Parts: sequence; C-alpha cells; structure tokens
Amino acid sequence: MDANPVYERLSTPFQIFPGVFIPPGEYQFTRWRGSFNSAARRRLSGSINGSFGNYWSGEAKTLQTGVTYKMPPYFSISFNTNQTFARLPQKNFVARIISSTVSFAVSPFLSFSNLIQYDNQSRNLGWQSRVRWIVQPGNDLFFVFSQGWLQDTRGGYRFNAQESKVSAKVQYTVRF
Repeated sequence: MDANPVYERLSTPFQIFPGVFIPPGEYQFTRWRGSFNSAARRRLSGSINGSFGNYWSGEAKTLQTGVTYKMPPYFSISFNTNQTFARLPQKNFVARIISSTVSFAVSPFLSFSNLIQYDNQSRNLGWQSRVRWIVQPGNDLFFVFSQGWLQDTRGGYRFNAQESKVSAKVQYTVRF
C-alpha cells in the first residue's frame, strides 16, 4: 500500500466523462494504492491493482485486473479491465476500459499481434492487428491494420463502422 499525492491546476473546464465537467481551479488530493501480481514467467499469471481516496472534487475507487495465458514461445492471450467508480458533486459515473491482446510468433523473426479494446466513455470499440517481420536484427518491417466502431446510441451490441486504416513502417538501423 502506498500513497500517491496528486496536484492539478485547470485553467479551463475539463470534461472527465460525457456530461461531467471539472471546473477550473487547483486540485490537490491523495490516492491510496495497493496491488497483487503473480509471477509473470508462469504460464498463467494475473494482477489486481486498486486505488481509492479523493479524486478531483469528490472521491473514487479504481480497480484494474489482468490475466495472461502463455504457451511459450509462440502464443499468448491476455484480458484486462480498468474501472473507475467516481462520486463527484457534478455527477457520479463509472468509466470502464476492457481490452484483450492475442499474440502469435511464427518464428523469432515473424510475429502477429491483435489488440481489441472497448471503453464506455467514448463508446468506441477498436481493433488493431500488427505484423512484425525482423528482416535482420535492427531492421524491421511493420504492417498495421486498424478498425474502429462506435456503439449505437441505443446501447446493446450494435456498432457502426467508423474508420479503417492500413499503414506500414520500415525501421532501418545504421551502425557506425
């Protein structure tokens, strides 16, 4: 357990959550944190992190959880959550981010990684798929595909496609 003192100075109103604005001013508060992490080297590992205390003009509790399963050296999958339960004079809210990562290494030189993430603040669901090819150590080629969806305003499991992106990156190292 440890203390995390925070100081923030806002010169303009800050929208912390849809419809929730923190007024300008100086904010000084302390958050108390605790965590439990199992050994990351194990096939199955997990973590739980929590914090509580003052939060801007009110108070909040935060809970972060994660679990990872590995089949070395080729495959790993993880599932993570980050939730903040805030009680502010302006309004109470719960902010959630849920994500999952799936990675597969064909060889030490070729790997695939996928990230899926949803957050209830923006109501965005995103997917990023990345291929990394190490041509030779220090020289990499990346291909990335990203897709975003926005949750229907009526809620539920209806999402509308927003944007798709494809990009490539070459990393070349010159040694002197």
